[in-house]
Amino acid sequence: MDYHAQEVIQDIVELFGKKNIRLTPQRIGVYRYLLENRTHPTVDTVYHFLKNDNPSLSKTTIYNTVDTLASAGLLRMVRASEGEVRLDAMMDCHGHFICEQCGQIIDFTLDGCRLPDKLNQFKIHNYEVRAFGVCPDCSKQ
Repeated sequence: MDYHAQEVIQDIVELFGKKNIRLTPQRIGVYRYLLENRTHPTVDTVYHFLKNDNPSLSKTTIYNTVDTLASAGLLRMVRASEGEVRLDAMMDCHGHFICEQCGQIIDFTLDGCRLPDKLNQFKIHNYEVRAFGVCPDCSKQ
């Protein structure tokens, strides 16, 4: 394991400790994969990648880990298309462009993340900004 990998794992261990998340190799593996692969993968994608190194890993473990990380505020579930959920471990303020043809999700920065004053009275747990359209690659075809 290289120095960078050890550093990432140590950061995850510290973060999990702050969030009172029980440390397991599976949880660390899932979160590390999401931090290092900013492609907004599905649970299936994460499962198939991690299964190579851990044949006893179950998809149920991945789903449970995703639920735990999302509940702790370490993971965002992006609804990409009808019934499809993609995963995003970057919790900074950003939106998602979703290509309606190829399904690619591209992050974009937002000019501030302040909600309108009209919503001050509401108890908001989460909000997201999604834009739908056709990416440049699909537009060329």
